[in-house]
Formats: sequence, structure tokens, C-alpha cells
Amino acid sequence: MTPILLITAFMAAFADTASCRPAPVVDAHALLAHAAARTGLDSARGSVLEVKGYDVRQHAFESDRTYPPYIAEVATLDEWLDPASGVQRVASHSTIGGYEYAITTAGDARASYLVRDTALVPSGAVHGALYETRPLDVWAVLTDWLSAPDVRATKRCAYRDYPRIVLERRGVRGPEQLYLDPKSGYPVKLDRVEPHYLWGQVHVEYVWSTWDRVGAAHLPGASFRTVDGETEIARVFGVRRMVPRDSAPSLTLPARDAAMAPAVAAFLAPSRPDTARVSDNVFVLRNGGYGEVVALDRDTVFVFDATQGEERVRQDSAWIATLFPGHHPIVLVVTDLAWPHVAGVRAWVARGATVVGHRAAKSFLERVVNRRWTLAPDLLERRRAHAPFRFRAVSDSVSLAGGDIVVFPIDGVASEVALAAFIRPPKFLWASDFVQELDAPTQYVDEVAAAVRRMGILPTVVAAEHVKLAQWSRVTALAEPAADP
Repeated sequence: MTPILLITAFMAAFADTASCRPAPVVDAHALLAHAAARTGLDSARGSVLEVKGYDVRQHAFESDRTYPPYIAEVATLDEWLDPASGVQRVASHSTIGGYEYAITTAGDARASYLVRDTALVPSGAVHGALYETRPLDVWAVLTDWLSAPDVRATKRCAYRDYPRIVLERRGVRGPEQLYLDPKSGYPVKLDRVEPHYLWGQVHVEYVWSTWDRVGAAHLPGASFRTVDGETEIARVFGVRRMVPRDSAPSLTLPARDAAMAPAVAAFLAPSRPDTARVSDNVFVLRNGGYGEVVALDRDTVFVFDATQGEERVRQDSAWIATLFPGHHPIVLVVTDLAWPHVAGVRAWVARGATVVGHRAAKSFLERVVNRRWTLAPDLLERRRAHAPFRFRAVSDSVSLAGGDIVVFPIDGVASEVALAAFIRPPKFLWASDFVQELDAPTQYVDEVAAAVRRMGILPTVVAAEHVKLAQWSRVTALAEPAADP
């Protein structure tokens, strides 16, 4: 059956657009080939698509609040796509929060590389990042689906006000669905569920809209990545044109026997932490991503922050058993709410910990704890019936362990909803994520120093998630002097 007859049959069978129904018997590969022809992918295989554009990415995971508006990263893109192979080469320059960085990558669905001069350096972390952004390019998606052996039509659904036919295949991390518009043949969205370090799994949609004619090609004027219904990346296209292959940089990748597995970002990889001794009963546990603190006081173990996830909690628990033998109640102090910084909260709740956090953190932490992990149930999901969420709120300050520990808000304009903690016996300050460097003055340092003065405490040593154990005098030397009353 020709694509036109397939589409006609589909439209005739689609009587109710209010819900999904089983798909009619159609040739899924014929529909993909029709989409490639309609969008101009077929006729472009002898050239290279050059694209200039911008990505605006919402950083909900590290914003100063757990609700919009979020800080955004804006990246300029210079991209080349080989329509014949699906290889992408992207040079980007990103700006966020006063920082800028540039990176050039090359890759396809099977592997990704950092481009350094003329060398290609294989990188699982880059492959993980491009797993998220590659589908923003509709031709890359069609190239990948055309080469898949298991594509089939599964259902017909209403999406964005019109009936669509849905194709399905097995992706790198599970099933993926491609929605095609039967009246035009164009792809409309890619739909999949992705594993997530904090939420367990998220529903991800790639939407292509506002189509343009670019010479003989038909391409979306905008692409979006939405996560659980919220836009995470908006890609805005500028100049797009077909160029001869000899006018483009190299789009040849090394041969590989096996596909590369997408890797998580390095800061989420929970390598075994090392210890730094503050006192007999206070230790900093630090790995390549984050520092945390464990302290024994009056038979209770206090844990300051729970980063990276369940595996990090397991490793920290092993250290606690070594450093403080015996059974001890656990109190987890959550000092800030960046998602990688609270990824271990669920595992500590599963182990019976009481959580101490800023009063404004309660609703977000409840969302984290109450989220159902259905894709790969974690420890909390398996123990949920016996692991209640016990929360103690911090407003002005809270004394713990008979006054040996005080937890207090930092409360600067850049550090609202964040806490610091002071352990009195060793005069140790845990500065959360708000002392990030000791080489230059920063707003965060100013605000932590001001909070310490306000509390009337006198630290001797300090550590933070990204700063090793250091003398407090190094912080005060950088901090803005106290304002006159």
C-alpha cells in the first residue's frame, strides 16, 4: 500500500480524536520513508545541513527556588548534520549565571566525542548529554528511526488538536514513540520515559513546530524538550542552509564495534568518598562530586546533606558504621535544594532518618519523597510502608544535640532558603553550597560571613560541598566588611 493509501486508511479509521485507539494495519517503514521525503531528508543526502540557532535551557535543578521562574542557560549553536549518516557536529557557546564556556562535540545515535583540534575523544558523559539534545533535530530523529529494525505502528492518538499515528521502537533507555501527522506525513513529536536521579523517571516529549520551507527542505522553526509537561529546552533556529560536503567540517566518526552507553554527569557519579577528620566525632566525606559531613553527638549521627543518590548513601552508611560503631538514630540536615544535593534524601528516609530543613523546603522535599519510582523502584519505594517522612522545620535557628549543633538560615539575597550549620565542640562551620571557592570574593562568601556574625558564632574551620576543609580565616579575608549600623 502506498503512503497516500496508508494515510487515507488511517484517517478513515480515526473517528474519535478524544483518546488513543489501536493503529490500523500499516507499514511503519513506509510511513517513515514518506516523512523523510516530505521533510526533504531524502533529497538532501548529498549535502550537509548547516544550522545556526540558540538553546534556552531552564535550570530548575539548581535555581534559587523550586518553582518558576528558573535561571536559564543560553547557548549559541553552530551545527552541521550529515543527512546520509545522521552524524552531528555542534559548536556551542553557553552563558549562565555570570559564567561562559564553549564546547564542540561530534556524534550520532551510537557514540559521541569531544572535538579537540583535529582529535575526537570518546566520552560517555557527552553521549549522555547529547542523548537529551539530539532529538531536537528532526532529521537526526528520522535518520535514527529509519535504521531501526523494530519500528511498528502501535496506536492512533489525538495530539495538539489533531489525529496522529504513533510508531514505536526500542530506544537506548526504553520504548520510544514517534507521532506522525497523517495528513502531511510530517513528524510531530518524539515521546519517551527517561530514568532520573531525583524523580525516578520523567516523561519527556520533543515537539517540532512552526515548520518552514528552507530551499527544498521542510524544517521546524522551533523545537522543544518538555519534561513532565514543563519546557526544559527551547531551541530557536536562525539561518539554515544546505552546503557542499567540502564546505563543512569533518563529519566522519571512528568505527566502533559496539554502541556507547550514555553516562551520567561526573558530579553525579558516586565514587567512594575519602574522609577528612575535623575532630574525633566529626568527619567530612568527600568524593569527586561533593563533600558531606557526618557527626556523632549524644548517640545520634547527624548527616549534613545527601548528594548524588542511593549509592552515595550506601557508601556514607558504610563509613558511619566504621567511624561510629553500633546502632544510632540518624538526623539528616538538608541545607539547600539543588536537585543533585538532595538526591540521597529518599535513601536516608528509607533508612529511618529524621529530616531537618528550611521551613520553605518542606513541600519540595515532600514531593521528592512522595514521588513513585515505577521504572526502577529504589530503596524507599520498596520500604515505603515502613518509612514515614519526619520533618523538622528551621525558621530562625534550631539547636540540636543539646545545643552542640546550631542550624540557621544564611538569608542573604542570593542565599534565601539555604541553611548553614555550626558544630560547637570543634568550632566547625558547614557552609552548604555557599562557599564555593576560596580564591576570590563572592556574593555567597559575603552572605555566609554576615550570617555567622549575625549568629554570634566563632568558627575556626569550615568546609562546604565544593570546598575542602579550610581555616575560617580564609573566608573572612575574602568577605565584605560588616556594614555600619
